[in-house]
Amino acid sequence: MQFIGTTRDELKDILVAITVLTVAFLLLDIVSYGRSSFVDYFWVFLSGALLAVLTAFLLHELAHRYTARRFGQHAFFKLWPLGALLALVTSLFGIIFAAPGAVYYSGYASNREMNGKISLAGPATNVIIGSAMAIAGLQIAASGAGLILIQVARLNFWFGLFNMIPIWQLDGAKVLAWNHEVFLVIIAVALFGTVLLPY
Repeated sequence: MQFIGTTRDELKDILVAITVLTVAFLLLDIVSYGRSSFVDYFWVFLSGALLAVLTAFLLHELAHRYTARRFGQHAFFKLWPLGALLALVTSLFGIIFAAPGAVYYSGYASNREMNGKISLAGPATNVIIGSAMAIAGLQIAASGAGLILIQVARLNFWFGLFNMIPIWQLDGAKVLAWNHEVFLVIIAVALFGTVLLPY
């Protein structure tokens, strides 16, 4: 991996990733709720999709980026075109492969603790945001805003849980290699939130 590029390149990649995932969530809503419901509640679906993408995805990736830079690494977000396409295609089948890009940083193999902490930053952010939104949403669960918060909370928990799977280049593999206890805590909280929050 060549660590080259400009702030403008990174910003463009981030904006494309946000747009693609937002559209993917809207397509998923059409598949799940039907066109008539989607049209009637378009602004609700759009608000939920944007909030989900900005919290579950963008803040997850920015947490990786921030932590990597705190360790002195050259870190940046890079769009993965195939992942962006998969997000759109899979949304038509009722699921979303939400990996349109990732944060890359130098020095991956140099330090197990550093790699573990950088990888932990994303899922930990999802768990924190998911917990805060779940608490807020459950307080006003009977309202439309409450339902949106609960759904976005679940998506944050799910995104954190998915990324903690200890395979391939997912965060979980590096967190597990660094600290088994931290790995189990994040998995447990993310699983708890994903499974037990009401629909």
